[in-house]
Amino acid sequence: MKPVAKADPTDQMADQLNAKWQQDNAAFSGFNQAAPAAVQASYAVPPATSASTRNVGNEWGDRLVSRAMNYLGTPYRYGGTSPKTGFDCSGFVYYLYGAVFGQRIPRMPHDMVREGTPVARSDLKRGDLVLFGHRGTFTHIGIYAGNNQFVHATHSGSPVMVTNLDADYYRTRYMTAVRLSPQ
Repeated sequence: MKPVAKADPTDQMADQLNAKWQQDNAAFSGFNQAAPAAVQASYAVPPATSASTRNVGNEWGDRLVSRAMNYLGTPYRYGGTSPKTGFDCSGFVYYLYGAVFGQRIPRMPHDMVREGTPVARSDLKRGDLVLFGHRGTFTHIGIYAGNNQFVHATHSGSPVMVTNLDADYYRTRYMTAVRLSPQ
């Protein structure tokens, strides 16, 4: 069983940004705190070591993916933005930018896309945001981890995990990718 991720000193910045966002967006303030569940995670992304899977100049993407891997097995929670209570997909991305870069980014996927730079699927680098959906509406977001895989908070009943972009569900719903470089 994988315990809930240990607190990291930089989590304080993410917690402060999350609290500010929740204060500014009262619609999400009604979520009840959920007790984190211990789940077994058997997901792993091989470290990117070759030029074909790693952009040498993309140190920030490596940092983002490395931190994201610390939260494998963290439970899903609708509206969740913390490893203490769980994550939803965009809350996971939002949280990581605060924890890793001390940066407040938009909370919702459609706003993240507006602030990012579009990236062709063939040009994905570690740390790029991959978005999925249906009929022009974004329904899911994750962080590209290299080797055609992404890390994401999946859905109710499933933990943060790594999934192949070509898995049936995601292959048919892939919409776009953006690079949201830290400021």
